[in-house]
Amino acid sequence: MPLLPHFLQSHAIASAAGPSDDWSDWHLGRGRYAVWVVAMQALAPPVRDAVQAACAQARRLLGTALVPHCQRQLHVTLATAGFLDGDAALPDAYGAAELSRDLHALQDLPAAPLQLEFGGWGSFEMAPYLQVRDSSQGGPTLGMLHGALRPARPGLALTEALRPYVPHVTLGAWNAAWPRAQVLQWISGLPVLEHWQAAVGEIALVSYAAGALHGPLTCHARYDLRGRRLQWRERPGWA
Repeated sequence: MPLLPHFLQSHAIASAAGPSDDWSDWHLGRGRYAVWVVAMQALAPPVRDAVQAACAQARRLLGTALVPHCQRQLHVTLATAGFLDGDAALPDAYGAAELSRDLHALQDLPAAPLQLEFGGWGSFEMAPYLQVRDSSQGGPTLGMLHGALRPARPGLALTEALRPYVPHVTLGAWNAAWPRAQVLQWISGLPVLEHWQAAVGEIALVSYAAGALHGPLTCHARYDLRGRRLQWRERPGWA
C-alpha cells in the first residue's frame, strides 16, 4: 500500500469556490497569472497518450471526491512566474525584466532535453497527482529548472518556500476535507501503472485567469532546451 509522504495533515484541504470568492486580495485586479511548465504537448505521442489516458481514468475513479468541471490541461509545474498584466510596481508582477532574468538562468543549464519518467500515484492535501521523476544522465533536471526559474522576489511563490519541490501532474483538487486515511484508500485503489519514459525538449510559459478556479491554460511561449531559444505564441502586452 503506497504512503503519502507529501500529505502532511490529518485531512485534505478542500478547493472549492463560494459565490463571493474572487481572490481579489491576491490578484489586485490583474487578469493573468503565469507559470513555467512542461506541457503534455512536449511529450512524444505514445507517452503523451498513455499519460493522458491514465490520468483520465484516475479522474473518473476519483470523480465524486474532486472539484467538478476542472478545465486545466495536464502539465508539470516547474515554477510560478507572476502576473503578466497590470501595474509593474505591484507585488508578483512578471514583465520583460523578469523574463530576461529567467532566460539568462535557463541558458546557464545544459543544452539538452529533460529525461523524465511518469508513473505512480500520490496526493498532497489539496490534490492527487501522477508522479514524475528525473532519469537524466548529465542533462538538465526538473529540480535544476525549478531552481533556475524559482522567483527571487520574497513572497511571490505562495507555497514554494514552504515545501521541497515535488514534480507531479495534478489530477484535480479535493472537494472536501477528506480524512487522510480515506485519501490513502482511494490512492491505493487506483490502477497500478507501468512507468513511461520521455525525452522532453521544451518547456512553456503559460498563464491562467487569476479570478477563475481551475480554468484553462494559455500558452504564451515555448523555450527550446537544446537550442536555448524562446518562441512566442501569444505575446503579453509588454513583449
